[in-house]
Amino acid sequence: MKKVTPVLMAIVFCALLLAGCSISSQSRQGQPLAVYSFSGENEFISVSNGVIVLDAEEEICYGGNLETRKDKFTDIASYSATIYLTSDGEENILMSNRVEDKTGGAINISEDIGKITGDILIPDDIDNLVDGLWFELKTVDLDGEENTYHLQLEVIEITRANDNLPSAY
Repeated sequence: MKKVTPVLMAIVFCALLLAGCSISSQSRQGQPLAVYSFSGENEFISVSNGVIVLDAEEEICYGGNLETRKDKFTDIASYSATIYLTSDGEENILMSNRVEDKTGGAINISEDIGKITGDILIPDDIDNLVDGLWFELKTVDLDGEENTYHLQLEVIEITRANDNLPSAY
């Protein structure tokens, strides 16, 4: 009996996990396809070619390309790039990447920001997407000096299919 209990508990745990996954995908059923493009720039950095795709199968956030605009980014030892939504003074991080050079050299931060798939947005976030999407770049140079740069991103709705269908959003 003592050997059966852990096996039974493991089976129950797996069943609960599978049920949770089923509920999550059911909540997205009927969600219309929506594609958003985003970009932005200021005197220090620019983000271009970012895309968010929302549909019933999966959500994708491709962060686009990061480029620096000043020579002050030549001695960077590490950085983090974060895309987030603001709503009622709160930040909801959609994706965040960190790069660090452990050899003591400088790294180039003008590159692809990255991509994430999965349940990225909650339904309430869709309303804030166009006006509340931000990019944050945190850098640490070779001397250990930290800098943070914020950039509000311009979001354009490219397409939204099946607007007449009821959706989870």
